[in-house]
Amino acid sequence: MKGLGLGAVLGALLVMSACDVSVAQEDELGDEYAAAIESQLPIIEDSASAAWLSALGVRLTSVADRESRDWHFYLVDDSTVNAFAVPGGHIFVHRGLIDRAGSYSELAGVLGHEVAHVTLRHSVNQMRSRTKTSVLVTVFCAIVSVCSSTAAQIAIDVGGQALFAKYSRDDESQADSAAVGYLVEAGIDPRGIPAMFGRLASERQRDPSALEGWFGSHPLEQSRVERTNEIISTIGPSRLETLVRDDPAFVSFKESVRALGARQ
Repeated sequence: MKGLGLGAVLGALLVMSACDVSVAQEDELGDEYAAAIESQLPIIEDSASAAWLSALGVRLTSVADRESRDWHFYLVDDSTVNAFAVPGGHIFVHRGLIDRAGSYSELAGVLGHEVAHVTLRHSVNQMRSRTKTSVLVTVFCAIVSVCSSTAAQIAIDVGGQALFAKYSRDDESQADSAAVGYLVEAGIDPRGIPAMFGRLASERQRDPSALEGWFGSHPLEQSRVERTNEIISTIGPSRLETLVRDDPAFVSFKESVRALGARQ
């Protein structure tokens, strides 16, 4: 891998565990970690689909990010329902989650939530909260090829749960609130957020294993849904009606991603 050398990365992570991390440090380390994850994941390499997802991401980050990060959005060829954020502005979205989203605003709500974990610095705080040993082993396995492929995948956890395991209730609530604001500012209907919550909760009742990755790192209590609806209720109905709820291009994107997943 290019960029920071192994010694520099490990030294920086030791510093991270002991003190505050600047945005520049967060971005640099996030880039290294995201590259390691990307090397282990089956990324869908389709320029049109990737561009569509990135365009939605930019629509949100243009109103959400005050630090001018270099954002990247990745399509993962995995039928499980999941999405996760890596410090510095890297968002990984599983094909299975896109397949479950019922509208443009539902997918935008998930992206807005993950963007918020970065802008509110939840993901880097999770990195700092892990023990020094687990962080060092994770990065060592990811950067040098001394671990077996299976061990490396376990170490960096391609589902995004090892280093960024289960956000706190406060983190999730803050990300939900921020996502509502981001969507409204971007001209997207925030009612897609609780709609997606409901869709995933219903599916979990039918098949808990299908959403194990999502709910393992995104705890969902009824209070979160109620709180999100409360925030949305403060937005005037006339304002909500001006916001985009769905887009025919989303349906085409969803079908393309589904077809790409079937071929790969």
